[in-house]
Amino acid sequence: MPSNDTLNNNSMANVPSSSVFKDDIFRGKVLFCTGGGTGICQKMVEAVMRHGASAFIFGRRENVLHATSSDLSRHTLQRCSYASGDVRSIESLERAVAKCISEYGRIDFVIAGAAGNFLCPIDQLSPNAFKSVVEIDLVRCFIG
Repeated sequence: MPSNDTLNNNSMANVPSSSVFKDDIFRGKVLFCTGGGTGICQKMVEAVMRHGASAFIFGRRENVLHATSSDLSRHTLQRCSYASGDVRSIESLERAVAKCISEYGRIDFVIAGAAGNFLCPIDQLSPNAFKSVVEIDLVRCFIG
């Protein structure tokens, strides 16, 4: 197992996905991603789009989704659109899926990335916070 020094070493270069995958491996495909407006999910969406896919991102904050969608389209030269809503609402999720299918005709890939996070020790997590995390991270991935 690597030492902490190795894990924390920022000098390690990222391997470009183009060294592993063909540049157009996802050309003509459609990605649907919950939680794609920020963080690691945004970067995963970007990576898939750089290989030719169009993307549809879904999350709670419309202003963030609008900006991210525009940035992703501009940087990847692929189409990216979005819908805002709460992944805990089946109706909201169904509307987003319907909008994606209406715009793109289908969904080929899904990244179920929406997550609930409460950064605190478990003994400080309230029952409602725990229920929210389970609902977002587990139940909606299964149902959605």
